Amino acid sequence: MEHTVPLMDNLVPKRLSPYKIPIKLRPQVQAQLQELQSLGIIQPSKSPMASPVICVLKGKDGKGGVRLAIDYRYVNKFTISDAYPTPDLANIIQEVGKYI
Repeated sequence: MEHTVPLMDNLVPKRLSPYKIPIKLRPQVQAQLQELQSLGIIQPSKSPMASPVICVLKGKDGKGGVRLAIDYRYVNKFTISDAYPTPDLANIIQEVGKYI
């Protein structure tokens, strides 16, 4: 599957500096990145744009491992929004509840 994100013409690609990954978490991060690459979910890139990876500890006291996320705040500033807004989940549940 392929997906595109429409961007404004005034986006200037930036290679944002990576965030520091604690030494203790680096093996887990590398393992996840290798798995994502082997599954074809991510691939190496030579793009002029780079957004930093954020490591979020899962579970109580981080004992559930590490979740990887990407800081797309810079790119989001230049993303063209969908013309169709995302429906409000609370309203949908309320409407469905009428028929139950």
